[in-house]
Amino acid sequence: MRFLAYTLLCFALFVPAATAPALTPGTDVLVPAAARVSTWITDLYIMNPGTEPVAVTVAWLIRGQGNSNPVDLTYNIGPGETLTLPDVILGEFGMNTANGAFRVTADTEVVVNSRIYSVDGGETFGQGFEGTPMSLATSVGETSDIVGLSVNSQFRTNVYACAGPSGASLSMVLVAPDGAEIATMTKTLQPWMPFLQRIDQLMNSGDFDDGTLRVTVMDGSVVVGASKVDEISSDPTTLEGSVSSSGMTEVNGIYQFAIYDSLSFSTGGNLVVEEGAVDALDGTYTNWDKLNGTGESECTWLFLFGRGLATPVSLEDLSDGVIFSDDHSNNGLGVMTYTVAIEITDNLYLTGTIDAVGSDFPAETDGCNGTFPQLTIYGGKMPVE
Repeated sequence: MRFLAYTLLCFALFVPAATAPALTPGTDVLVPAAARVSTWITDLYIMNPGTEPVAVTVAWLIRGQGNSNPVDLTYNIGPGETLTLPDVILGEFGMNTANGAFRVTADTEVVVNSRIYSVDGGETFGQGFEGTPMSLATSVGETSDIVGLSVNSQFRTNVYACAGPSGASLSMVLVAPDGAEIATMTKTLQPWMPFLQRIDQLMNSGDFDDGTLRVTVMDGSVVVGASKVDEISSDPTTLEGSVSSSGMTEVNGIYQFAIYDSLSFSTGGNLVVEEGAVDALDGTYTNWDKLNGTGESECTWLFLFGRGLATPVSLEDLSDGVIFSDDHSNNGLGVMTYTVAIEITDNLYLTGTIDAVGSDFPAETDGCNGTFPQLTIYGGKMPVE
């Protein structure tokens, strides 16, 4: 069992990160900002790179609110074809004025891009917003850096974001080119909520030149960036947020782990993460460290644990430690109360601890009552077949 855990950990440490091209195909893709207001309109492009037809669903996410049940439309795209939706907000969704974002979903991977631009007579100018797969969204514990923001007589900068399925809790730090802190704040977004605001109004920053915004996700997931606008021409430039190497592998998946005591005995289990939160925790617990002074363990039972955990559990709460109890009275035993703290690093491997306290065990198993020594957890993500 010790060899198994070591193998899993090495696999997690040395899996090569994929390279993200400028436009990355995905099955769940966000265009984090779109609008139709005044002279500004948005075109949307969806390309099917596969060899089979694909049905895609385009959902309109309204800015400033959660969008658990958005209005959506479905299209069929042939192999190698591109669906072009000019002035999509009016032409497809029938809205003359609207601000928000698009979510594009499909059974197989598609490539999504957009352009938001101003039409003045026969001339246009504007910017593009790339479709970002949710697998590349910034998730719990990760940071996205947005470089080149300015608020002064020449430029203003808008920060945009769109949260994932469980919303997002963000810590935002604006720093000057020399690393000095300009302003900080926290922001909470509801599920599938787009957001856009001038950074000086958002963070009360005052004027600054060429700043960097560091956005750390404390809970949930988000696609984040900025739009830098020339005050004279109104010409905007998209400033993309950075994607860490951990962002190349989404946090969702099955993690297998082993639990060790100081005597090198071990058991194991699985942790299932779905939509950025713990969906299930199942394992086997025994603790040979609880000795009676003669070298014999006081409690030799193997306990299946995790049934008492109320899911879903946020990864932040799991990192801080979650407490739950499993009742084994149906088997003539007592109650085991666990405190499990697990941290997932780089969306690939995990480390943690498990503490246990036994209670209500009958006389013949009295050694299972009381506090057990803390055990250590190591593991890694199972490869996707």
